[in-house]
Amino acid sequence: MKRKFVSLSAAAAVAVCAVGSGRVRGADVFWSSNGGFQPATVVISPGESVTWWNNDDFFPVQVTSDAPFGNPNYFSFLLVDYGDSATRTFPNQGTFGYHSNYGQQGYVVVNVPPVVTITNPPNGAVFTAPATVLIQVEASETPDDVVWDVAFFVANGSVTNLISVDDTAPFSAVVTNLPPGSYTLIAVATDYYYATATNAVSITVVGGGPIQLSAPRRVGNQFLFEATGLTPGRTNVLQVSTNLVSWTGLQTNVATAASATFTNALLPGARFYRLVQRP
Repeated sequence: MKRKFVSLSAAAAVAVCAVGSGRVRGADVFWSSNGGFQPATVVISPGESVTWWNNDDFFPVQVTSDAPFGNPNYFSFLLVDYGDSATRTFPNQGTFGYHSNYGQQGYVVVNVPPVVTITNPPNGAVFTAPATVLIQVEASETPDDVVWDVAFFVANGSVTNLISVDDTAPFSAVVTNLPPGSYTLIAVATDYYYATATNAVSITVVGGGPIQLSAPRRVGNQFLFEATGLTPGRTNVLQVSTNLVSWTGLQTNVATAASATFTNALLPGARFYRLVQRP
């Protein structure tokens, strides 16, 4: 897919046209009389350097910036022999054109990453399963760049899945049918030059129904049963009774998933169990 380019200054637009044959991120430029500057455009971050190399067996080259003499961005150096090099550091963001004494053109793009913030949902929001969540972000760039797209992800434990990629502002995505659990919603904004920025929020999806106890069984000297409808992060108290009137706490734990197996010592006589979820 070819990238379109909008809302850029004239200087930056020229730079993008020059990139058509292949834009790379790097700090070395090689010149030859028949090939010109390769790559024609390099993309670096503020404070990084570019090194120009004479890669021609026969000809010297004068490399001069397009900025006028006396301008802080002006530079010029002569590379006489094959293997000669010169290096310049670029502290400020912008697009800096330069040329050879043979008329060949090149560009250095000093790029800063975009800024992205998830505005909805707020961090720590709680939803009821099955949850549908609208994710909205604010993403911005410098005046001579553009936010190309925002990719949205949802993470649960060690698993991260792509929700969608939006290339039109205002950027948003919708994730549906989330079961109970703890999730991280992630937004990754990418600019024209492939610099990225990330923002994330955490949400919790709670069970949509009551807690249910099922599958009672005896395993050796243990009595086991299953509990479903738990809310991860919430505290549960397992209680036991012999008459359904007086209840005694057996164990207290914090749910890590929507379901769990409870194991208890096998005791003589009838026993009744219930699980109480604390607020």
